[in-house]
Amino acid sequence: MVTDLLSLSQTWMPDVVVREGAEYGGCIAAEVLRIPHASVRAGRISSSYAHRHAAAEQLVRLRSERGLPPDPDMRMLHRYLYLACEPPGFHEADEPQAPTMHRLRPVVEAPGSDGDAPAWLADLPMQTTIYATLGTMISSSPGGAASAFEMILEGLRDEQVNVILTVGRTNDPAQFGQQPSHVRMERYIPQHLLLPACDLVLAHGGFGTVVGALSHGLPLVLVPMGADQFYNAECCVRLGVGQVVPLGEQTSETIRVAVRAALENDELRVRAQCVRDEMAVMPGPERAVELLEQLASLKEPLLA
Repeated sequence: MVTDLLSLSQTWMPDVVVREGAEYGGCIAAEVLRIPHASVRAGRISSSYAHRHAAAEQLVRLRSERGLPPDPDMRMLHRYLYLACEPPGFHEADEPQAPTMHRLRPVVEAPGSDGDAPAWLADLPMQTTIYATLGTMISSSPGGAASAFEMILEGLRDEQVNVILTVGRTNDPAQFGQQPSHVRMERYIPQHLLLPACDLVLAHGGFGTVVGALSHGLPLVLVPMGADQFYNAECCVRLGVGQVVPLGEQTSETIRVAVRAALENDELRVRAQCVRDEMAVMPGPERAVELLEQLASLKEPLLA
């Protein structure tokens, strides 16, 4: 990617490079071109200042190949600006933070961009509604997703709650057979249309789903299965907004027990609502634009 970016700069020179945290070509190219660059939080390991040495070996080689001076402390990754779009407290208290980190309100979806909420949301038979999802990646994986959905259905089908389960665009809800009236299966529903009608979210722990739930003050039951889901689940427990069913202990019974306990735990909901309120007053994407404009103008690190 560095080669392509440098080639592009011959005909179109940017003032600032903005990169996703796990994309390293952008900052290498920017350093070669002597222009500022900014990173946006993507995941704990790829974006975290505390874990900035994770790709050190490869980055040392890339810098050397491009004639850049040594950077043993990996300052390059957060040198100018780090846009940390995450809920407050979504990191360990003793974790070192980048000097250029600016916290912003995470925005998962733009309200109003996907039409209206489904009409049937107003006619659900039970008083309590649970939204269940395994996210995009797990839902599209062959084989494993179906068994996980079956586990969720078996655990919640007989509970006195509405269950809305989205199975992903590549799965057919009909493959799971006939469901009782209080269980609704769909391929996909934009979360911001669905979550206002829900009381609890049962999910894998993907960052987007967690942020969506917390944006609406909803507690979570998390069944992490891979990637950054374990860390996100730990954060939710630490914040007091969720319960976790650990990998290896995930069965229909443990999920049912965890959901019952979460619905009965008023403190989870209170804490989730507190996080929602704290997020609501955080600066949003418009602040990111202001910071990027400053960076383009000043061409020096923007300290927090």
